[in-house]
Amino acid sequence: MKKGQQEIMGLAIVITLIILAVLVIAKLSPNKEFSFKKDYEQSELASGMLNALLTTTTRDCNGLSIRDMLQDCADNNTKKCNGENSCAYFEQQSREILRNTLESWQINYEFSIFYDEESPIIKLGKQCITKQSELFPVPTESGALFAKLGICS
Repeated sequence: MKKGQQEIMGLAIVITLIILAVLVIAKLSPNKEFSFKKDYEQSELASGMLNALLTTTTRDCNGLSIRDMLQDCADNNTKKCNGENSCAYFEQQSREILRNTLESWQINYEFSIFYDEESPIIKLGKQCITKQSELFPVPTESGALFAKLGICS
């Protein structure tokens, strides 16, 4: 083999090794795009579920929304549905809706209602370490009450 052919062959081998190295590095590095997509999907799921939960109307409480029951629970707890006060009814309905949706889809979640996040009034689901969550304020006579739904990663 002539010297020129050896140099070209060596160059081809070096280029092939560089291409293989780049492919291996690209394959082994974490896929950031996938992570952002998953975070976005979880955030949207939390937002949509929380919005749907709070705007759901009741059949057995004169068409009041779950949000109305939560506001009554925080303010004076005078409304009754199926013999339950508004706090018990809100918790029971929330538990049922989340069980029939997120739990049946095998999605772990953390749901809480609170004035102060350190001491929630209602807490459902399992505690998450990493999650995408949405926070909705609910105005009441005694201040803003917050509903928070976190979808676990």
